[in-house]
Amino acid sequence: MHDIASLVETYLAAERGLVAAVESAGGAALLPDGRTVTVGRAEFDALLAKRRTRVWVLVRKHALIPARR
Repeated sequence: MHDIASLVETYLAAERGLVAAVESAGGAALLPDGRTVTVGRAEFDALLAKRRTRVWVLVRKHALIPARR
């Protein structure tokens, strides 16, 4: 179980770094192989806790880069 916990922490750290890199690139990036990387974002209310925001990265094959806002 320790290996899984360690992998989860490594994954979350890498995801935070990737989100920061994509956001600094304007919210979308085109990879050399044609895949598009974008950032998704959602806000939700957790029961008995404060409002939380979740950010994630989407990698799509052959998708157009959305226009910058």
